Amino acid sequence: MTCHTCRTTCKRFGKHRNGLQRYRCGVCRKTFTEDHAQPLGAMRLPLEKATAILQLMLEGMSIRAIERFTGVHRDTILSLMRTASEKARQVLNEKIQHIAPKYVQMDEMWGFIHTREPNLNEGDPEEWGSTMVWLALDSETKLIISHHIGSRNGISAHAFVSDLRARTDGRYQVTSDQYNAYVGAMREHFGVNVDFGQLHKIYGRINTDGWYGGGQVIGAVPHVKIGKPEWNRISTSHVERTNLSVRMLLRRFTRLTNAHSKTLANMQAAVTLYIAFYNFCRVNQALKKTPAMQAGIANHVWSIKELLG
Repeated sequence: MTCHTCRTTCKRFGKHRNGLQRYRCGVCRKTFTEDHAQPLGAMRLPLEKATAILQLMLEGMSIRAIERFTGVHRDTILSLMRTASEKARQVLNEKIQHIAPKYVQMDEMWGFIHTREPNLNEGDPEEWGSTMVWLALDSETKLIISHHIGSRNGISAHAFVSDLRARTDGRYQVTSDQYNAYVGAMREHFGVNVDFGQLHKIYGRINTDGWYGGGQVIGAVPHVKIGKPEWNRISTSHVERTNLSVRMLLRRFTRLTNAHSKTLANMQAAVTLYIAFYNFCRVNQALKKTPAMQAGIANHVWSIKELLG
């Protein structure tokens, strides 16, 4: 600690009542306290309450339900979510680098912003309507290596695959569904340094009255696209199970609910926060540890406070 007046080095001088180190200048005798950590920036919400709110959010509770449960206004909760998601984004960018997986599975999960596609009107904002959450999962460690939010088109496919390539090293096997845009994206960003296969699922019809979902899967045909992928590892079952976890633990993705995202920024913040929580804080029941621990990029289960820095 340097004295603000004399610019000389101060000596330790006990502790403040809140536990922070105090210092005293030997020249002007002024005392100073070390800087307060502010993981929430300018927010005045107590850290303990903030972590409790985030825990509720990441366990499937909607924003308004959290408002009723904690007494904190929904605008404050959304502001906290965006602040925490920025911290989470920094953690993901710092830690999820130079990953060397053996088997990666990619998939897209449908969602919508503000209004479902059939109910859009002329003049509605461009971000409203259907969107997709793209996930790339390390099949062995269950680490979500990369994610992207955007429409189901070639632009999003290239952005998603480019980010996956930037975060990983070496040659490995990748499996996706049979979306054609993946093929061009994989060839552009991986070249021939990948073993890439696609799984073509065949759906049957369901005649149950009132059923809103897709048909039943009656077959799955693997296709080799690049290199020599292992035939029995051309599968998307692990990443599809991860999609279920997202729908169960993020209320805005639950089917038939009014807790959906109203803006693209809120959806991006919620997904980024969840993925950091999933990778570093949530113990995978099959692994008995977090995906980050299994991948060797963390040595313990992180708390939400650690995630906030």
